[in-house]
Amino acid sequence: MKKRKYQSKSGWVSLILGLLVFAAVAVWMVRGVREAAEVSDREGLRMAQEAVNRAVTGCYALDGVYPASYQDLKAKSGLAIDEEKYAVFYDIFASNIRPDVTVIELADLEEVTS
Repeated sequence: MKKRKYQSKSGWVSLILGLLVFAAVAVWMVRGVREAAEVSDREGLRMAQEAVNRAVTGCYALDGVYPASYQDLKAKSGLAIDEEKYAVFYDIFASNIRPDVTVIELADLEEVTS
């Protein structure tokens, strides 16, 4: 029996279609992983903000005054925020007025300052 020197056109077409389907699935999976990472980052930021707000409210409920600084808040409430990932801005006007608390991701802060 002789071997063919070339393949038929239908063999090339199916190969190309298979590669295109593979590439489409790979792109779809990469996009899905990126979206999942973004959702996870947003949820982590929301949870950090919520934890700080709960700690501020808890300190006021126990002491009758808001903590004077973010360091005091951490000491009194046992708050643990990943400070390598998030920056907490704690701005207090008076001990009986709720402080303005903002939590942002440090990656976002670095983009703004660059």
